[in-house]
Amino acid sequence: MSPVITYALLFLAGAAAAIVGYLVGMASLVSYPAMLALGVPPVVANASNTVSLIPGGIGSLITSWDRLRQIRYYPLLPQVLIAVVGGLVGGALLLVAPPGVFEAVVPWLVLLATVLVALSPRLRRGATGYRLPAPAFLALMAAIMVYSGYFGAGAGVLFFALCTLGTPMNTHAAVVMKTPMLTLSNFAAAVLFIVQGQVDWGAAIAVGLGSFAGGYVAPLIQQLIPERAIHAAVVVGGLVLTVWLLLGF
Repeated sequence: MSPVITYALLFLAGAAAAIVGYLVGMASLVSYPAMLALGVPPVVANASNTVSLIPGGIGSLITSWDRLRQIRYYPLLPQVLIAVVGGLVGGALLLVAPPGVFEAVVPWLVLLATVLVALSPRLRRGATGYRLPAPAFLALMAAIMVYSGYFGAGAGVLFFALCTLGTPMNTHAAVVMKTPMLTLSNFAAAVLFIVQGQVDWGAAIAVGLGSFAGGYVAPLIQQLIPERAIHAAVVVGGLVLTVWLLLGF
């Protein structure tokens, strides 16, 4: 396959990944396998994928900034710090821990989050306005951010479940809120990967350009999709991701 076709496919994968990542929280389900299929080694593909999806988060932030500023359930600064530190810890784990350290638990963690998301309308019924205490919310968020920096597939589903079950956020607000936090986590991890020379820059730039384009239009697409449809898409995507992780792709 010629380099032009390879990079064009990676660009399209990046655009699709950013849209799927913003709406459903599973960008890596699209972009990571695309890199593997086009010959990028697994660890380098994981690191390159983390770097390449940052522009998607930036593109989404540009479009959704006004809506993001209206979500005020917890102080923003502690969340930003946790996202950055969690991403650094997760990135460090990827570089120093034995391969597959999370393989046994991650699929079941994603499945649990998916089931909780599926049941969230019933679980929240009669609990209008319920909100986790700040320390509990931030502790759970920290665990998700570490995982996001380490691998990240399904981190959006986990954070979506935390927001919809632990706070009064509706589906649309949870979608908007997870984007900046996961972007910060990915950015922190990406710094480590770049310093360690673990990035395939050709693949990362191609996917990154597509990611920015997809991330820019994703919030506009979200406004056209009913809340129930996004909720259902998260559940279906979570089940698909669980199977994908269990099969070891």
